[in-house]
Amino acid sequence: MQTSNEERRNAPRHDYDCLVLIACGEDGFLGHIDNVSASGCCVTRPEDWALPDGAEVRLFLLIDQRHVFSAAAKVVWNSPRFVGFQYLEMQPLPP
Repeated sequence: MQTSNEERRNAPRHDYDCLVLIACGEDGFLGHIDNVSASGCCVTRPEDWALPDGAEVRLFLLIDQRHVFSAAAKVVWNSPRFVGFQYLEMQPLPP
């Protein structure tokens, strides 16, 4: 029996809207956070997206002009519209 995404999540998701810089080595991609949880987040897929599932990245959530939240994560899935990330360590929810 296949489980839904909701059943596989480790923590509840919350709608969230902010810019995110996805850094991997010397490459960087800019997207928007769609939702977050303590274990990961969903981002609108950048137009130039080129990373495979399993790639480790550093996410920089641009909360506002003075606050940046940073977390190590890995790509766990992607679709034509979104990319899903799992944090390497559980994170507090951004304000």
